[in-house]
Amino acid sequence: MDSYEPSNKDSILAFAKKLEGKTLRQVLDNSKIIEIEETEAQSKLKSANINKSINKGSFGQKLEKYYFGFANNSNKDADFSECKLELKITPLKEITLGRLRPKERMVCNIINFEEIINEEWQTSSFLAKCNEILLIRYVDPLDKMISHLDYKFVDIRIHNILKSADSSQFESDWNMIVDKIKSGYAHELSESDTLFLGACTKGANSKSLRSQPNSNIPAMQRAFSFKQQYMKILLDRAPEIYEVFKS
Repeated sequence: MDSYEPSNKDSILAFAKKLEGKTLRQVLDNSKIIEIEETEAQSKLKSANINKSINKGSFGQKLEKYYFGFANNSNKDADFSECKLELKITPLKEITLGRLRPKERMVCNIINFEEIINEEWQTSSFLAKCNEILLIRYVDPLDKMISHLDYKFVDIRIHNILKSADSSQFESDWNMIVDKIKSGYAHELSESDTLFLGACTKGANSKSLRSQPNSNIPAMQRAFSFKQQYMKILLDRAPEIYEVFKS
């Protein structure tokens, strides 16, 4: 399998584009396919319920490891750090009449309440990590027993926030979130506050609390995210996805 130049966005995109219309089973070396099959078989054996579906969160990790050659991480830098390109793998679901919809929001980086109040939009930690995203969309099959090897990729592109028509709305949303944190109301953040860029909860449960500036009230840990309604807008702007989906 060919590789890519990690400092060159065009090289990374061209390499990623080889996935479009295909599955991991169609692009990976046989040794990697066998390794994934063995891992999935072991996961099923360990499960108390033999019919439990395969962990969907691990699909992105498999793509990162076996196709792009790097481990999942939570670094503040973009995944392809040499060219400041973040990798995001996000699912679509098939609904009635063969139509597709985003399955979920796209979660970005964790919001550091203490640090973000000293940031400005143009030089924000959010843009440093997520301004340019290698967006890879796949269809999450209805049959939850299907191997990750057989999920179909239907769209690969680079999305640049600052160059998009939505840049001003992202900036407005970011400022609204940050202003609320500055005012000591991080505990009252809600995804309904904003239009495209959300501040979603990020944690195992309600005990995932963090301190916040200008208030003694603990706040739920949150992360920036592309709201599901914005993911639908991006999907609607790319009708060519259906040609790949149906092929």
